[in-house]
Amino acid sequence: MTTTEAARLLAEHGLNEVSADHRVPLWARVAVQLRDPLITVLLAAVALTLAVGDHPDAVVIALVIVVNTTVGIIQEVRAESAVTALSQLSAPATRVLRDGEQRRVPSAEVVPGDVVALAEGDIVPADARLTEAAARWSTSRG
Repeated sequence: MTTTEAARLLAEHGLNEVSADHRVPLWARVAVQLRDPLITVLLAAVALTLAVGDHPDAVVIALVIVVNTTVGIIQEVRAESAVTALSQLSAPATRVLRDGEQRRVPSAEVVPGDVVALAEGDIVPADARLTEAAARWSTSRG
């Protein structure tokens, strides 16, 4: 495969990567946090304390709900950021045969038809068809 053909296939098929999940809107994150059983009990407690006219206690309970929800959302966003950062760090390079020679390219740029050269310990960058393999087996046992 030539570099020109690989560029055309890359433009046609896009990058060789799993599409990122769509961003969860803030209102959906809040809804998930508020569905927690403990928060549901606290919301009921707010309604009851307001019904009996104990406004200071209702405000305190509502503040606890707001703080808990905020902390939960912050932790969720940080966890997503950490996962994204780790996936970017683990994006390996791959050896492919282009223009008659082996070249290292980012795994995201592997296209259909590329001949990928794999060695022991390499990460397989895409669905592939195995055309040739060689293995050395040791028969000695310690």
